[in-house]
Amino acid sequence: MFMYLQKNKKGFTLIELMVVVAIIGILALLGLRLYTGQQEKAKEAIVKANAGTVQTLIQAELADGDLSDAGNAISTIGGPDAAGMQNPFDPSGDVISETAAKGIVVVSESGGDGTYFLIQGYGKDGSTKAGDQLTAQR
Repeated sequence: MFMYLQKNKKGFTLIELMVVVAIIGILALLGLRLYTGQQEKAKEAIVKANAGTVQTLIQAELADGDLSDAGNAISTIGGPDAAGMQNPFDPSGDVISETAAKGIVVVSESGGDGTYFLIQGYGKDGSTKAGDQLTAQR
């Protein structure tokens, strides 16, 4: 008869729910931070892969045809589709150029005779790391 006077003890308290929400929020922030770091690493890896592709294409053109200078090399391999490469930092931007910028692979000529090319990829802040320079030569 007096059943309605007893308190229902089922469920969670407000404090318990707040602790769970706080823990989930902290884990989400950590995961998001790691995720964005991995995205930057992936973009840097794409630039390195683009530099390797450019090196291979220039080496093939040097073996097959006659590249006279860096501008000729860029126009030959950096046509409308640029061999399927894309700039990860600026999808609408160029991939291959003679000037450095974010996500750009720079092709320059060394020696002036069109037989030795330097290929360098530039990362998210427009700078590059030492030792990442590739070469292509006849």
